[in-house]
Amino acid sequence: MAPSHRQGGDRLSALPSNALEHILSHLMSDEAVRSSALSRRWRHVHEAVPVVNLVDSKSGDRYGRSFSDLKVCFDHQVTSAIMGKGAATPIRTFHVTARHPPYELLDQWIVTAVNSGVEDLDVTLSYYDESMNTLCPSIRCPYTGQRNSADFNKDERNRYTKTQPHIFGCGSLCRLSLTNWTLDLPGTVAMASLETLCLRRIMDPRGELQRLILSCPCLVNLTLEECPTITEIALTNARLRTFTMICCHNATSVELHSACVQSLRYKGDLPPRGSSFITVANPATVKAVSIEICENLSSKGPRDVDPVTRLISQCAKLAYLHLSLRPSMAYYSSMFTSILRDLGSLTHLSLRGCLPTDHAVRSVSALLVNTKNLQGSQH
Repeated sequence: MAPSHRQGGDRLSALPSNALEHILSHLMSDEAVRSSALSRRWRHVHEAVPVVNLVDSKSGDRYGRSFSDLKVCFDHQVTSAIMGKGAATPIRTFHVTARHPPYELLDQWIVTAVNSGVEDLDVTLSYYDESMNTLCPSIRCPYTGQRNSADFNKDERNRYTKTQPHIFGCGSLCRLSLTNWTLDLPGTVAMASLETLCLRRIMDPRGELQRLILSCPCLVNLTLEECPTITEIALTNARLRTFTMICCHNATSVELHSACVQSLRYKGDLPPRGSSFITVANPATVKAVSIEICENLSSKGPRDVDPVTRLISQCAKLAYLHLSLRPSMAYYSSMFTSILRDLGSLTHLSLRGCLPTDHAVRSVSALLVNTKNLQGSQH
């Protein structure tokens, strides 16, 4: 009989190897490797974990002091994590956040993961501080007071690392997340298994982003964040369920032709007057909508808000709604009240914004009172 926990038995080590591997798969790779020092039982467990998950902690530029002061070079960490896998261990998950990445090694890392049958690939790159500025024009620079640009500066465009072409022919890939890259697609894109695509701060000098999206026939979840080349986009992905667009401030028209979209999230400015904003082929399938307007609405009229209210009113079976308005939630609350009153399926409402006056409090209170079937609300 195995010794009990009170008698000093190690119940964790007594678990089967596949359970231990599953536990270690939730740790960062360097932490998983440290487990080999626990005992002989743990010595080789990390080698069978099909995950590489590492975050670069250095700062400054590649040749600065902070690089040379590191006890373990991040480049060696990633390479060792890959090479340290057992001969029969594939890399199913590859998550790396790298600062000033070594380009040759970066290519080798990604190619190795792709050839291993990677299913979840998430690579975030970072560079010099100036290139990391947010692309939201509603935010001011804390030093100069000037509004940020909605696009990359001319001096920075196309300076991000180009995407590795092997990614776009990976048949095993189910989830792809790329942050701070220049999109450079090969002639043929074959991603038949891809279900989730997240693109953040992507430079797209040749306007290939829509071709990438349309080349993913099984796409279910799509996130586009701070992608300035998006102006008008039409998505015909038949399985698309969730669509998120964050601070793509040059976008004027989004058409979602999928008949089964269930969740929409939009963060950005009000669309220009006369634009179609976001249109959905079958609004009756939409159950959750989140809308956050970045710009100040103080000087806006009701007609400016029409595209937002029209989208909400079309989603007749909406169950969850999040609204964030600046600077006050009381702006146009009467308009939203009349719309929400007709949404009989709405059970959860989240409101975000200032309530600087008693009138603002009363306006939002009226909105809540007139939303009849709420089971939960946040404000």
